[in-house]
Amino acid sequence: MHQIKECSSIAELMAYQSRGVPVVARNIVSDWELVKKSLKGFPELKSYLLSYDIGLPFQAMIAPSSQKGRLFYKADLSGFNFDRLNGDLSEALKILEALAEESSAPTFYIGSKKIDEYLPGLERETRISTLPPSVCPSIWMGNASVVATHNDDSENFACVAAGSRKFTIFPPGQEDNLYLGPADMTPAGRVVSMVNLQSPNLGAFPKFRSALEKAQSATLYPGDVIYMPAGWWHNVEALESLNILVNFWWQE
Repeated sequence: MHQIKECSSIAELMAYQSRGVPVVARNIVSDWELVKKSLKGFPELKSYLLSYDIGLPFQAMIAPSSQKGRLFYKADLSGFNFDRLNGDLSEALKILEALAEESSAPTFYIGSKKIDEYLPGLERETRISTLPPSVCPSIWMGNASVVATHNDDSENFACVAAGSRKFTIFPPGQEDNLYLGPADMTPAGRVVSMVNLQSPNLGAFPKFRSALEKAQSATLYPGDVIYMPAGWWHNVEALESLNILVNFWWQE
């Protein structure tokens, strides 16, 4: 597995983006107040997020600790290995704070929520200057989790605001090697690979070896950004007891 290319400026990031080449840009959004608060600790981060909260309900996925963070199907494909729970942001943050004290905590994961709808005003504080204002950021948060390999049909800047995340990416054209699951029943709206990247069963999925030969990976920390071109497959592993991601999707 190869390392994803790296750069250290917004100009370099945009040069890679213009060529459709994935890249990790270190410390590009470290000036965001959200990133600064996350580095100061949970109380300040919590207070900062709640200052933008308008009380809309968030939906979380909750999976037992036995699933080791992997949000996926049940073994017989009859459904999913997680439940869904609705609540407000203050409740979600209380849960995350409590789970951080557990040695074998269940997975708690809140997927994409548009910031201008759920935390209005925060979108002005989480910007990438080269993107037009019409490209609205979304926020993701939770504890340690694994989102199965999938792709998006949009360009993507994903920015780590709290915790750390490991991204493993595969180029387009690897569909056969990734062993895609059912299209009519997906964990979060996109078709996913049936291979567990953390412990791949190469006996059951032998062609996955070919995908691994083309795979690239990198671990991102607060302030880092990854650019993933549309169509690239990606597996995302959140590594800490609290992880927050802000991402931007747009069409070229």
